[in-house]
Amino acid sequence: MSRNRSAHVAFLVAALVATTLVAALGGLSVARKVASFQPLGFTAQATGSGWQVAEVTDAETGLLPGDLILTVQGREPATFQALDHELRDRAESSLVVLRGLEAPTITYVRPPVDVDFPFLILALVGAAYLLIGFYTLVKDGRGSGRLFFCWCLASAALYLFTQGPRFDEAGKMLYVGDMLARLVLPPLTLHLFLTFPRYLRRDGRFRRALPFLYLPAAFLLAVQADFIFQGGRWLSAGFAGADPATLLTLFDRIELVHLALFVLASIAVLTARLRRSRHWEEHRQLRWIALGVAGGYLPFLAIYAAPLVAGVRWSEMVTSAAVLPLALVPLTFAYAILRYKLWDIEVMVRDAISYTLTLLVGVIGFSLANLAIDRGVPADVPLLKNVLVFVAGLSIAGVLVPAKRGISTGLELLQYRGTFGKRRALAGIGRELLHERDLGRLCNRLLDAMEESVDLERANLLLVRGSMLTAVRPEAGLPPLPVASLGEAVWHEEVGRLGGVGLGEPTSLPAQRIYAAGYRYALPLTVQGVPVGLALAGWKLDQERLTSDDVSLLRQLLDQAALAIENARLVDQLRNQLDEVSRLQQYSERIIESSPAGIAVIDSDGRIASANQGFAQLVGHLREELPGVPLESVLPIRPIPEPGSGPLEVALCEVGDHRERHFQVSAAPFDRQGGGRILVIHDVTERMAMEAALKERDRLASLGVMAAGVAHEVNTPLTGISSYAQMLLAETPESDPRHDVLRKVEKQTFRAAKIVNNLLDFARNKSGGEDNGPVDLAAVVDDCLELLRERLSKRGVRLRWRHPDEAVAEARGDAGELQQVVTNLLLNACDAMPEGGDLSLRLAVDGERLRLTVADSGEGIPPADLERIFEPFFTTKLGHGGTGLGLAISADIVQHHGGTLSAANGPDGGAVFTLELPLATARDATLAE
Repeated sequence: MSRNRSAHVAFLVAALVATTLVAALGGLSVARKVASFQPLGFTAQATGSGWQVAEVTDAETGLLPGDLILTVQGREPATFQALDHELRDRAESSLVVLRGLEAPTITYVRPPVDVDFPFLILALVGAAYLLIGFYTLVKDGRGSGRLFFCWCLASAALYLFTQGPRFDEAGKMLYVGDMLARLVLPPLTLHLFLTFPRYLRRDGRFRRALPFLYLPAAFLLAVQADFIFQGGRWLSAGFAGADPATLLTLFDRIELVHLALFVLASIAVLTARLRRSRHWEEHRQLRWIALGVAGGYLPFLAIYAAPLVAGVRWSEMVTSAAVLPLALVPLTFAYAILRYKLWDIEVMVRDAISYTLTLLVGVIGFSLANLAIDRGVPADVPLLKNVLVFVAGLSIAGVLVPAKRGISTGLELLQYRGTFGKRRALAGIGRELLHERDLGRLCNRLLDAMEESVDLERANLLLVRGSMLTAVRPEAGLPPLPVASLGEAVWHEEVGRLGGVGLGEPTSLPAQRIYAAGYRYALPLTVQGVPVGLALAGWKLDQERLTSDDVSLLRQLLDQAALAIENARLVDQLRNQLDEVSRLQQYSERIIESSPAGIAVIDSDGRIASANQGFAQLVGHLREELPGVPLESVLPIRPIPEPGSGPLEVALCEVGDHRERHFQVSAAPFDRQGGGRILVIHDVTERMAMEAALKERDRLASLGVMAAGVAHEVNTPLTGISSYAQMLLAETPESDPRHDVLRKVEKQTFRAAKIVNNLLDFARNKSGGEDNGPVDLAAVVDDCLELLRERLSKRGVRLRWRHPDEAVAEARGDAGELQQVVTNLLLNACDAMPEGGDLSLRLAVDGERLRLTVADSGEGIPPADLERIFEPFFTTKLGHGGTGLGLAISADIVQHHGGTLSAANGPDGGAVFTLELPLATARDATLAE
């Protein structure tokens, strides 16, 4: 046993070395051949002073037979490789040639690229042979696998090796390898057909005669090797003096005849074996081999080989069409050899082909791109050439992934044909099953999908019902089976292959029953390790086994179906539990609804389990929306009071209107083990508002006392200032410039005294304005601006106020009080722009109201402060001289004038205050009514 294993390992190592050698030489051959796609258009021979043109195949080159090439681009080529490189790198080159007695300078024009598409196709086929042959050897290292590997190795060498324009050392190696492959492949083919799927004859003399198949190939190989390497001194002396080209052509024709004879013999053997074969498995293997021969070799012989022997050459398109079917041969042969021993061969071959084709697409694409770059980019810009090669490599690498995906999809479509669409749709069917709640429909839909997707002959499903397995589709041969009778191992497998003995247990009678019923595979359905059922599958309709692709597809569907079946079985249990849950819910709702306060039952996670209508009204939500909602999302109370800790008062600000609400919250235990609790909530907002109103009255009373004291203390110096100003006025003539200044001092002292009186009125919650007269509001604005002009100028405030050209309707009121309001608005706007800015005033009539707008370009008012800026003692200039009384007094004055004072933020920033007063005529009419 160890000797056989050592021999197998040694053969694998030798096969790996041979595969690597053929792959390396094949890559060299492909590279040399791709480089030859760019012809020179002439042949040359070395002379003592240069390279002499022997033959011109393209007249466009500018060369003539007999020309002696001296220099190329001003340099003398030392070797033919240097000459070849110089001419291939440029579309046009400057040559100095010796033509007769003259040495003219001519322009060499490089011929167009001539791509050998048949060779590229053969290279793809050869790489596929190499990969498939080595893979087959790894999977089946016995006689047929080894022979098939040798056949694939010879085929790969035949298709990959080609003789280039240079017969150097590498060229000799390629020639010998190509010659060896051409001669050995025909007897290898016949040998394979005589021994696979089994030996045509089992007697020893037949086996001993098989090596004689290779005698013609050995003889032809020896004769050609003697002629090429020894000049015919040993075996081919009769050919001495003959034209080498004529002899090589003769040898090629003999080889083609040799190939044709052996192929015809192979076809005859294959045909005879097809007729004599009686076993279904052997017959199918031979049919696949026959398909490969008919689809690959016959077109090649009829279109390519036979005309070549007769001296006829077809066009490149016809030749490519003859070469392309050769790709079928290794696929069908490998399929026939391994399919009935390794059921995943079609999957593996498909993957191998897709990877091979993808790799070859990348290699050939890069080679062609490199050739195009060499041709199109001048040799004197190597940096550009390297950059383009790098970009081409990146681009081809980026294309390989979608190319691999497309090739795999195409091969899969070719493999599965009619069932391809069904297999692709199986994932969608699995998702549909998850939404099915009827157990009978679900199981039947599952079995139909299994049968249609992989062409199953039959399928069934055994569901776990208690301790028994019951068939969804009743069969006489499938009675209910105990779950324990199948053992634990079956529920932990991806798929169990049934045999006459069972699922791994020698005396498993239930498994024998399943096998006898026609099922060959058992696929367990489990949910979190718990058995749900057992899916049974037979062979395919054509008696073929399931591949790993099939098993993976079914496994994916069954994994989703297991959860769907478990969900459908749980539906009935859930329906029974719903009645109990409904009764408990009604009970808890009656308890909660019995209280007039807002009550909510909170679970241990802080979510609302249930709530009464009073709680829903408190939080502003529908009662149906509350169960399951976190308490913090509707009533953000932190911390939630602990049961028995007493009531807790909290204040919340509503998002919409920013109205503050106050609640008294208490908690009681509801579920001691689970941590649930009952919250009892009372809305005490009105009570808190009443308490706040009482505090406000006390504060205003204190303000009145303070204002009275301030008025008493301030009025005394104001009286003195006013008296002195009046005395100075009496003594100062009107023509004196100081007369106007003293008049302003007198006017401002009266205004200051009135402001103090207004402070007293504000504290007493009353205002003047009973004896107001018509007031020109534009004149009031002019007076205020004149008074504050110097202050505005120092702050760098740019004033935008244009006095109306025509008289604007007047408002009825007190000019001094309105001047106080306007002055306060202007001062606030100035303070909002400490670094300067734009101050805009606009006066307009809107219906029966007069509107004055004061807008600044400051930072604006925070949205949270817009509703509070008119409250007494609220200020945003705390510590900067703000008292919080200016806007409060101004709003009070405007209110007693029958107007409104509002604030907002402008669309471009800054604050906008709007003062609206009724027109004097409109107010007079209102008072008259």
